[in-house]
Amino acid sequence: MLGLPGELNQVFLNIVVNAAYAIAAKLGAASREKGTIRISTRAAPPWLEVRIADSGTGIPEAARDHVFNPFFTTKPVGKGTGQGLAISRTVIVEEHSGTLGFETELDRGTTFVIRLPLSQGAGQEEGTP
Repeated sequence: MLGLPGELNQVFLNIVVNAAYAIAAKLGAASREKGTIRISTRAAPPWLEVRIADSGTGIPEAARDHVFNPFFTTKPVGKGTGQGLAISRTVIVEEHSGTLGFETELDRGTTFVIRLPLSQGAGQEEGTP
């Protein structure tokens, strides 16, 4: 797999930070409960698949079509810029010819699914999953 490590690290960090925020929003500041963030990888030729799952709030239905838009955020004013997922999408889709999507369920959590080609040009002939 070819890639830009610094930019990929920023994508993973953006998604993990959002996951932590979603867990805190679900549990509340005073809660002693802990949430879960699970990161898994697998080869699914022609892709490398990375899944980042959380046990947070899930993404509200009204926000699902907008989460990758620049400046869109569900966080309170001063808590987010709305740039993290927009930048992540650019890095994965435009710079790495991959895919970025999510699976979500309200009050159960969200899983972001990142697919990166295992080799240059991989996945293009088979379309995006």
